[in-house]
Amino acid sequence: MPKKRKSSKSIEDKIQQKLKKQFVKSDSHKALKARVAALEKELKKLRKMVDEGKRKASPATKRRTVKKPASKRAAAPRIKAETDSNLQMIKGIGAVIEKKLHDYGVRSYTQIAAWGSKDIEEFSQRLNFKGRIERERWVEQAKALVAG
Repeated sequence: MPKKRKSSKSIEDKIQQKLKKQFVKSDSHKALKARVAALEKELKKLRKMVDEGKRKASPATKRRTVKKPASKRAAAPRIKAETDSNLQMIKGIGAVIEKKLHDYGVRSYTQIAAWGSKDIEEFSQRLNFKGRIERERWVEQAKALVAG
């Protein structure tokens, strides 16, 4: 009489049970539990400091910042030192793009109006816009705003 084979499902169930038992017994599980306990303890300390008004970041919670190298070339031609206030008057420039332009030193319509093809290409790469500046005609719009 031939032997009966166990179904593949029952074999899978047994394998899963063995793996669960090994995981519970393993040292990595214990190390994870210890790490969670340490983090919970650190969190309690931080909450207490916040409640007291003396919040100081611990070395584990301090952010690491990376300084970006300064560009060798000037950010944009500076024709007019004053700011034309809201760059969002140019169609296609929203709050996020305006902030990025300010970070690169562009603060006025006259600066954008003076952009040449090299400047447009440079800012297209910086802002990760391929052809958007030309398509939305930022330079022409800036010239119109400067003219009044």
